[in-house]
Amino acid sequence: MTEFDPRPPTTAVLPAAVAAAVSVLAVVAGSVVGAALVGPGAVGVVYGAHTATRRYVTLGAGLAFVGVVLAATQGLPISLALVAGVAAIVAYDTGEHAVTLGIDVGSQAPTGQSVLVHATGSLAVGSLAAAFGYAIYVFGPTSLPVTGLIALLLAAVLLAYALGD
Repeated sequence: MTEFDPRPPTTAVLPAAVAAAVSVLAVVAGSVVGAALVGPGAVGVVYGAHTATRRYVTLGAGLAFVGVVLAATQGLPISLALVAGVAAIVAYDTGEHAVTLGIDVGSQAPTGQSVLVHATGSLAVGSLAAAFGYAIYVFGPTSLPVTGLIALLLAAVLLAYALGD
């Protein structure tokens, strides 16, 4: 019998790494300043998922998301901003799932199906939210105050935090 290893299985970390990389690539294509935040944030998510450290996953994803928002305010095309934003959120969600799998079942457990289902669901929900946001962007009112948009962004972040607990 081997000793229990609470680190996540490698297959559980892979979706977080892929999503983090997509976020970085989408931002690098249009904003150097945003990439300066998204890059280290992506590294933080992957490192936290690999070492089963929720703090790094959360801080890295937060930094990546702030980098995406900063890049969007500096002219990143809306399509790239949506892809990068969804990828940052999927990286956070799948990174947290990897940490949970490591704690619950350990590094040697076969988790492929669980990881695939969770990552697919996370990507589907994120894509639907992005499509809804893009529809509002295209067909919605054109004269919203900036403070209203900031309040909506803050509400979305708080909702994501509440759902994570």
